[in-house]
Amino acid sequence: MFEHIGILTLTPDATDADRRAIGAALEGLVGEIPGLEGAVVVYDAGLREGNADLLFRMRFDSRASWEGYGAHPAHLTVVHDHIAPRVAAKTFLQIEG
Repeated sequence: MFEHIGILTLTPDATDADRRAIGAALEGLVGEIPGLEGAVVVYDAGLREGNADLLFRMRFDSRASWEGYGAHPAHLTVVHDHIAPRVAAKTFLQIEG
């Protein structure tokens, strides 16, 4: 098993609809990308200023599948259409095991 976790902070003008569209697009990659077994997206409750907006956790069957994910056209479309126009900061973590 291999996991890819991302934490995104969106631009100040991003709306809740933008946030939800990013989450839906990420979850929609399951079944589109070989080896992507699951995706979970959670949203910040908005209790503290300066928090990130959302966290996603993608579960892959292998490291090789995750490596293919980065260049997969469906993933690139999500990044181009939903994430890149609205992201102010991002951080990622990969977990193997």
